Amino acid sequence: MQKRAFIIHGYLGYPQEAWLPWLKGELGGRGFNVSLPAMPHAESPTIAEWVGFIAGLVGEPDEQTVMVGHSIGAQAVVRYLERLGAAGKSVGKTVLVASGFPMGLPRAEAVAMAEGDEVLVPWLTVGVDAGMIKKAAGTCTVILSDDDPYIELGRAEAEFRAALDPHIVIEHSKGHFNDDSGLTELPSALQAAIS
Repeated sequence: MQKRAFIIHGYLGYPQEAWLPWLKGELGGRGFNVSLPAMPHAESPTIAEWVGFIAGLVGEPDEQTVMVGHSIGAQAVVRYLERLGAAGKSVGKTVLVASGFPMGLPRAEAVAMAEGDEVLVPWLTVGVDAGMIKKAAGTCTVILSDDDPYIELGRAEAEFRAALDPHIVIEHSKGHFNDDSGLTELPSALQAAIS
């Protein structure tokens, strides 16, 4: 069976951002068939469109399937896994970078957290079924930074532990793991995908 990896960038992201092309090359060199698509309408991502796009991209998931998501891309992966779990399907590994867990916040709290960015509000207000995600995620790793300007470390860590009990890696001074962080490689993501 072919090992496959799907790398999903975030809001305002793109396939050549930061460490994403490096990870694609590293996994490709290890025999993975890697997909790193430009996500539709990256400037105004919607849950339905992104989850549907991922489902179409992956097709039939199996234990050789690895899902990697960054920021809103990680949230999109989580929401895709919820759908898989409900259908009794799963992937082999999930790697979530620089994301909070979708808790389904009250709108006022979501607006405050999104600093008024209406694109982000649905991603923060629409909750998920953690049990379904856990069934579908396979071996799950969450990678967070201690100085992410958008993701509060303590909160994200606590939410993920309560919901999925994943392996959590806390990186030092990696910001939001995007171009602003100056990152061109992310060995912890590679390790999580192949170990």
